Amino acid sequence: MDQEEDLPISKLFRSFREVNQVFHQTVSKTAEGLGVTPIQFFVMKTLKHHPRVSLTELAERIHIGNSATSGIVDRLVKSGMVMRERLESDRRSIALKLTPKGEAFLQQANDNAMKRMSPLSDLPADVVDELIRIHQLIIEKLQEVERGKDL
Repeated sequence: MDQEEDLPISKLFRSFREVNQVFHQTVSKTAEGLGVTPIQFFVMKTLKHHPRVSLTELAERIHIGNSATSGIVDRLVKSGMVMRERLESDRRSIALKLTPKGEAFLQQANDNAMKRMSPLSDLPADVVDELIRIHQLIIEKLQEVERGKDL
Protein backbone atom coordinates (compact mmCIF):
# COMPACT_ATOMS: atom_id res chain seq x y z
CA MET A 1 0.00 0.00 0.00
CA ASP A 2 1.19 3.50 -0.83
CA GLN A 3 2.47 5.43 2.22
CA GLU A 4 0.30 8.40 1.26
CA GLU A 5 -2.80 6.21 1.55
CA ASP A 6 -1.92 5.57 5.21
CA LEU A 7 -1.90 9.27 6.10
CA PRO A 8 -4.82 10.40 8.29
CA ILE A 9 -5.81 13.02 5.70
CA SER A 10 -5.97 10.36 2.97
CA LYS A 11 -8.01 8.06 5.19
CA LEU A 12 -10.44 10.89 6.03
CA PHE A 13 -10.78 11.92 2.41
CA ARG A 14 -11.42 8.33 1.29
CA SER A 15 -13.98 7.80 4.05
CA PHE A 16 -15.87 11.01 3.21
CA ARG A 17 -15.81 10.13 -0.48
CA GLU A 18 -17.22 6.65 0.23
CA VAL A 19 -19.99 7.99 2.50
CA ASN A 20 -20.84 10.70 -0.03
CA GLN A 21 -21.00 8.11 -2.81
CA VAL A 22 -23.40 5.89 -0.85
CA PHE A 23 -25.64 8.87 -0.01
CA HIS A 24 -25.60 9.94 -3.66
CA GLN A 25 -26.50 6.42 -4.82
CA THR A 26 -29.40 6.31 -2.37
CA VAL A 27 -30.76 9.66 -3.56
CA SER A 28 -30.19 8.66 -7.20
CA LYS A 29 -32.15 5.42 -6.79
CA THR A 30 -34.96 7.31 -5.06
CA ALA A 31 -35.14 9.99 -7.76
CA GLU A 32 -34.83 7.61 -10.69
CA GLY A 33 -37.45 5.31 -9.17
CA LEU A 34 -39.84 8.25 -9.37
CA GLY A 35 -38.85 9.30 -12.88
CA VAL A 36 -36.59 12.30 -12.27
CA THR A 37 -32.85 12.76 -12.33
CA PRO A 38 -30.91 13.35 -9.11
CA ILE A 39 -30.21 16.95 -10.13
CA GLN A 40 -33.91 17.58 -10.81
CA PHE A 41 -34.67 16.22 -7.34
CA PHE A 42 -31.99 18.51 -5.86
CA VAL A 43 -33.42 21.53 -7.72
CA MET A 44 -36.89 20.76 -6.40
CA LYS A 45 -35.57 20.44 -2.84
CA THR A 46 -33.77 23.76 -3.24
CA LEU A 47 -36.95 25.44 -4.51
CA LYS A 48 -38.88 23.98 -1.56
CA HIS A 49 -36.50 25.68 0.88
CA HIS A 50 -35.99 28.83 -1.23
CA PRO A 51 -39.21 29.54 -3.15
CA ARG A 52 -39.47 32.43 -5.57
CA VAL A 53 -35.77 32.57 -6.45
CA SER A 54 -34.42 33.74 -9.77
CA LEU A 55 -32.70 31.37 -12.16
CA THR A 56 -29.35 32.99 -11.34
CA GLU A 57 -29.87 32.57 -7.60
CA LEU A 58 -30.94 28.95 -8.09
CA ALA A 59 -27.82 28.28 -10.20
CA GLU A 60 -25.65 29.75 -7.45
CA ARG A 61 -27.37 27.68 -4.77
CA ILE A 62 -26.92 24.40 -6.66
CA HIS A 63 -23.42 25.31 -7.93
CA ILE A 64 -24.23 24.79 -11.61
CA GLY A 65 -24.04 27.29 -14.47
CA ASN A 66 -27.06 29.32 -15.58
CA SER A 67 -27.34 27.51 -18.91
CA ALA A 68 -27.42 24.03 -17.38
CA THR A 69 -29.79 25.20 -14.64
CA SER A 70 -32.08 26.69 -17.27
CA GLY A 71 -32.31 23.33 -19.06
CA ILE A 72 -33.10 21.52 -15.82
CA VAL A 73 -35.80 24.07 -14.97
CA ASP A 74 -37.26 23.88 -18.49
CA ARG A 75 -37.76 20.12 -18.10
CA LEU A 76 -39.32 20.56 -14.66
CA VAL A 77 -41.67 23.25 -16.00
CA LYS A 78 -42.72 20.96 -18.89
CA SER A 79 -43.43 18.16 -16.41
CA GLY A 80 -45.63 20.50 -14.33
CA MET A 81 -43.39 20.34 -11.24
CA VAL A 82 -42.08 23.92 -11.34
CA MET A 83 -43.58 27.19 -12.49
CA ARG A 84 -42.15 30.52 -13.50
CA GLU A 85 -43.93 33.65 -12.38
CA ARG A 86 -43.30 37.31 -13.06
CA LEU A 87 -42.46 39.46 -10.09
CA GLU A 88 -44.82 42.34 -9.40
CA SER A 89 -41.89 44.52 -8.33
CA ASP A 90 -40.01 43.95 -11.60
CA ARG A 91 -42.06 42.62 -14.50
CA ARG A 92 -38.85 41.66 -16.35
CA SER A 93 -37.78 39.27 -13.59
CA ILE A 94 -39.03 35.73 -13.18
CA ALA A 95 -39.21 33.77 -9.95
CA LEU A 96 -39.26 29.99 -9.74
CA LYS A 97 -41.35 27.92 -7.40
CA LEU A 98 -42.77 24.44 -7.02
CA THR A 99 -46.28 23.75 -8.25
CA PRO A 100 -48.72 21.76 -6.09
CA LYS A 101 -47.80 18.73 -8.26
CA GLY A 102 -44.11 19.42 -7.52
CA GLU A 103 -44.81 19.77 -3.79
CA ALA A 104 -46.66 16.44 -3.72
CA PHE A 105 -43.95 14.75 -5.74
CA LEU A 106 -41.23 16.08 -3.47
CA GLN A 107 -43.07 14.84 -0.38
CA GLN A 108 -43.31 11.36 -1.89
CA ALA A 109 -39.64 11.44 -2.93
CA ASN A 110 -38.58 12.55 0.56
CA ASP A 111 -40.66 9.78 2.13
CA ASN A 112 -39.02 7.23 -0.17
CA ALA A 113 -35.52 8.58 0.55
CA MET A 114 -36.13 8.47 4.30
CA LYS A 115 -37.27 4.83 4.02
CA ARG A 116 -34.07 3.97 2.15
CA MET A 117 -32.00 5.70 4.83
CA SER A 118 -33.98 4.37 7.79
CA PRO A 119 -31.18 2.03 8.93
CA LEU A 120 -29.28 5.17 9.97
CA SER A 121 -31.91 5.81 12.64
CA ASP A 122 -30.49 2.78 14.48
CA LEU A 123 -27.25 4.65 15.16
CA PRO A 124 -26.94 5.54 18.85
CA ALA A 125 -27.52 9.23 19.57
CA ASP A 126 -24.11 9.63 21.20
CA VAL A 127 -22.42 8.26 18.06
CA VAL A 128 -24.34 10.71 15.86
CA ASP A 129 -23.47 13.59 18.20
CA GLU A 130 -19.79 12.64 18.16
CA LEU A 131 -19.77 12.32 14.38
CA ILE A 132 -21.34 15.77 14.03
CA ARG A 133 -18.82 17.19 16.52
CA ILE A 134 -15.96 15.72 14.48
CA HIS A 135 -17.44 17.04 11.22
CA GLN A 136 -17.66 20.50 12.78
CA LEU A 137 -14.04 20.28 13.91
CA ILE A 138 -12.94 19.33 10.38
CA ILE A 139 -14.95 22.20 8.90
CA GLU A 140 -13.42 24.68 11.35
CA LYS A 141 -9.88 23.47 10.64
CA LEU A 142 -10.34 23.72 6.88
CA GLN A 143 -11.99 27.14 7.16
CA GLU A 144 -8.99 28.35 9.16
CA VAL A 145 -6.78 27.35 6.25
CA GLU A 146 -9.11 29.14 3.83
CA ARG A 147 -8.80 32.30 5.91
CA GLY A 148 -5.02 31.97 5.68
CA LYS A 149 -4.31 31.31 9.34
CA ASP A 150 -2.41 28.02 9.03
CA LEU A 151 -0.59 28.42 5.73
